[in-house]
Amino acid sequence: MNAADSPLALLARRLDRIAIGSGRLAAWLILPMVLSLCYEVVSRYVFNAPTEWAYDMTFMLYGSFFMLGAAFTLQRRGHVRTDSFYADWSPRRQAGVDLACYLLMLLPFAGVFLFVGWGYFVKAWVTHETFVSSSWQPITWPFKLMMPLTGLLLLIQGFSECLKCLYAIRFGQWPDVRTPSEATA
Repeated sequence: MNAADSPLALLARRLDRIAIGSGRLAAWLILPMVLSLCYEVVSRYVFNAPTEWAYDMTFMLYGSFFMLGAAFTLQRRGHVRTDSFYADWSPRRQAGVDLACYLLMLLPFAGVFLFVGWGYFVKAWVTHETFVSSSWQPITWPFKLMMPLTGLLLLIQGFSECLKCLYAIRFGQWPDVRTPSEATA
């Protein structure tokens, strides 16, 4: 069997599509956030008529795209790393350290984030919770839904990263998990 056709690499590539999709969604959330900010600036400084909703809209959208982009950032290896030693290690050693970190830190954190976030979301949904610090008082459940969704996305991507580590331990090289369109770009 060709290493590139390994079930580990194929499953990781399929799971990566979820993180890529969530990253693309997060990127689109920037547009309504920027439009809300621009609307607020023009309303406030040109027409002397500030809005009640723009601040709340922008912090909810910023928080949402920040959280939804976490799995995409993990898939793209964009989170903060200390590569001073890591870069000189063999792929097998890198994979062993990464696998241990994913299993001991990332996956438990993501699981707790999913579990606790789900509780916050359900409470907000059932009680019709609103942001009481705002005169607009928007409902909170769409924003709080991002917490368990982020936990789930991080669990899925963390599992994909574990598969890549197992691949690297087995074959001595990191899998090429780019999609065909990314490989030609």
